[in-house]
Amino acid sequence: MTFGRILTLTGCVVLISTGSFAQQMSDADYCQQLSSLYRMFSRAQTANAVAAAAMNECDKGNFQVGIARLEEILNGRRIPLPPRG
Repeated sequence: MTFGRILTLTGCVVLISTGSFAQQMSDADYCQQLSSLYRMFSRAQTANAVAAAAMNECDKGNFQVGIARLEEILNGRRIPLPPRG
């Protein structure tokens, strides 16, 4: 991962975390954030069927499955997860 990407990611995590201190983030919002984070860092890579299935689970309202799979993928790529608030 390049320094620019790390710096951008750090800025995104800081911005996300400062706006969420007042309330707990819903599963739907968290699932959406994880999906966005995955998309941001996978643009140059080939499609990942597991990630696509996880995002589909989020779209269907099956947040626990979607969140677990997306967190696993992002952790595997050493991408810091956003705080839940």
